[in-house]
Amino acid sequence: MAMPGYCEAHRPLVHRDYGRARRGFDGEVRFYQSSPWRAVRAAFLRSHPLCAACAAVGGSVAARVVDHVVPLKDGGARFAANNLQALCVSCHNRKSATERAARG
Repeated sequence: MAMPGYCEAHRPLVHRDYGRARRGFDGEVRFYQSSPWRAVRAAFLRSHPLCAACAAVGGSVAARVVDHVVPLKDGGARFAANNLQALCVSCHNRKSATERAARG
């Protein structure tokens, strides 16, 4: 499906520029790309393979995201196991949208 306003030749440039702008805007992007975080994330997903939110309502969905219960932007601990939870992409997106809305 084509993105309105961008031809096939220029669409990758738009995505590249968006990524560059986001990296400059969001200081946490570098953290999420770091080796220590990737190691903690991988270990956490190995020990918590199911989405915690889905499991709480009786579901059994594979987790793909390690989420900070208290977001880093709100002062949450980066590596503390009690501040991490395994979520599926859908639950993580819903939680993130709720947090963004609460920040205003």
